[in-house]
Amino acid sequence: MDLLAPLSSIAAVVVPVFLIAALGFGWSRAKLPYDSAFITTFAINVSTPCLVFSSLARLTLGGDDLLTMAAASVGCMALAGLMATPILLASRLPLRVYLPALSFPNGGNMGIPVCLFAFGETGMGLAVLFFATLAVLQFTIGPALAAGRTDAKQVLRTPVIYAVALAVLVLMTGFQPPQWVTNTTTLLGNCAVPLMLFSLGVALAGLRMQGMMRSLAMSALRLLLGFAAGLAVVELLGLEGTMRGVVLLESTMPVAVFNYLWALRYNNAPQEVAGMVLGSTALSFLTLPLLLAMVM
Repeated sequence: MDLLAPLSSIAAVVVPVFLIAALGFGWSRAKLPYDSAFITTFAINVSTPCLVFSSLARLTLGGDDLLTMAAASVGCMALAGLMATPILLASRLPLRVYLPALSFPNGGNMGIPVCLFAFGETGMGLAVLFFATLAVLQFTIGPALAAGRTDAKQVLRTPVIYAVALAVLVLMTGFQPPQWVTNTTTLLGNCAVPLMLFSLGVALAGLRMQGMMRSLAMSALRLLLGFAAGLAVVELLGLEGTMRGVVLLESTMPVAVFNYLWALRYNNAPQEVAGMVLGSTALSFLTLPLLLAMVM
């Protein structure tokens, strides 16, 4: 029974991803009403900032851990992107479509639960720090990569940046937000992942087989690049114990769902990016037991 516990815990994280996406897939096939513009706008401007704030505001870790995990998060994404660029150029694949998906892992709705299972509350706290940095980069650099240009005004209009700033201020001052603030942001934050996964399933309903095969190849590349980048970062920073394990797990997570949102907004082959999200999540279900055995 003990041998089945890790697989059961992993299934508890991964299976809901597929079930909610399958619901969106069936919804689209049934030709029921669906407003992708509303869901994308709501996720970017409301539910995700609330998710980041409510998660960070509950942390009890020190400032050194905050800086270390921020540096590790930046390093993992930068190295993955640097390694992916020559591969994409050699394959003549557009950077705007594939580079964000290969650089940004799903450190939130998948990485945080996995780290909680592997390392308990401490691991979850470190994973939230990793995810907070990831969220800031993904809502600043992510749109720039997807759009092919940098828009300073767009960065300043990104709510998740202010959510992180407020959460850091709460952590540094020890201020306790009113209960109604905590409850409201938690409720709205809980909407983020289901809405995005549902939208993902809708996109997959129109995915062609040719695109699926390429997406699966890119999915495997994301996991390989993420692991290589994470291993390099923990060695360079000399990380050990729980912090080392969390960085390796977070960096090796599948393609983040937010990459699909940016692809949808800028019309960068959203169906192929959707295939990468689901394909890499499926592959990670097979690779996570080995990865967990390594880090634990």
